[in-house]
Amino acid sequence: MTSASEDTHYACIAWIGIGAVGLTLLLVLMMVYLRISLNRKAQEERAFLSVWRPLLLSSLHSSVSAVLPAIAASERVYFLKLWNNLMRSSHGQATDNLVSIAYSAGCDHFSRRLLRHGDRVECLLATLALGHMRDHPSWDLLVTQTLAADSVTSSQAFQALVQIDAEATAQQLMPLLLARADWPIAHVAVILQSAQGAFLQPLLEATADIKSVHLVRTLRLIEALHLAIPQAIVLRLLQQANDTDTIIAALRIANDAGLLTHIRAYLHHIDWRVRVQAAKVIGHIGEHADINRLLPLLADPEWWVRYRAARALISMPFFSIAEMEQLRGSLTDRFARDMLDQVLAERNPA
Repeated sequence: MTSASEDTHYACIAWIGIGAVGLTLLLVLMMVYLRISLNRKAQEERAFLSVWRPLLLSSLHSSVSAVLPAIAASERVYFLKLWNNLMRSSHGQATDNLVSIAYSAGCDHFSRRLLRHGDRVECLLATLALGHMRDHPSWDLLVTQTLAADSVTSSQAFQALVQIDAEATAQQLMPLLLARADWPIAHVAVILQSAQGAFLQPLLEATADIKSVHLVRTLRLIEALHLAIPQAIVLRLLQQANDTDTIIAALRIANDAGLLTHIRAYLHHIDWRVRVQAAKVIGHIGEHADINRLLPLLADPEWWVRYRAARALISMPFFSIAEMEQLRGSLTDRFARDMLDQVLAERNPA
């Protein structure tokens, strides 16, 4: 290797070393800057809370008549976090007082601005606030938010709309509610819990189309909300439904003895999941004659069918434990005996 090439090689190594040291120093400086920035924001939030927390807490007991401090643009998120947290646990007059303060502080205006231009966290905080405030002028903005791809952002906007006007939300957004499969049924049920009356009729109307792609979701919502659905609707579904998921969803909301004839037919369905659900329903609303219909299921090839049949038998008020034990002694199928042993053990743990 010539002297010139060696010099070039060592120079490259030196520059690489200098670059590595420079990058390390840059990372250290960035970490220091971030730490200083976080500390500064924490100090700003503490200063803000030292003024606003006592004021908002006092409003929980009486209205605040004093002139409210101005909220700087950098403090809006602090206000929303504090105010939303207090709104979650407030009731009655305390809620009215907090809403009054929010409007006086201009929370409606800057929340709408954050809804348009804020980041995800700011948008969620603003949505929560506008829902708590029942802010009708924010309706169109919130409807737009329900179309967002983010399921949390969109479902939170839907909840705010329900708080603002449940009737209008039910009429305008029922198709969206049924189409948003990314909104979990359990979460939607919590949102609608206090507004069931507004959503009952639209949900019942949504069951009319047996071929609807959203029929199963509709029935699961009805079940989650424990809505009093006319059994004529369930009867129509049991008579006309062909796909397994719809049949199961219809069986889950069947609670009338007048449907027993149709439910019993599903004890022999080709899909074991349907047999499971039919046995479960008969355990709740079945008659004494259904005991003999459940017995063959104790020898079903599927474990869950055997288990649900045994649970159905033991849940019938007219079928005593003594009769169950007598039945167990008369069985010749090993799987049936084992299943009865299991449910009897669950009923009478040692």
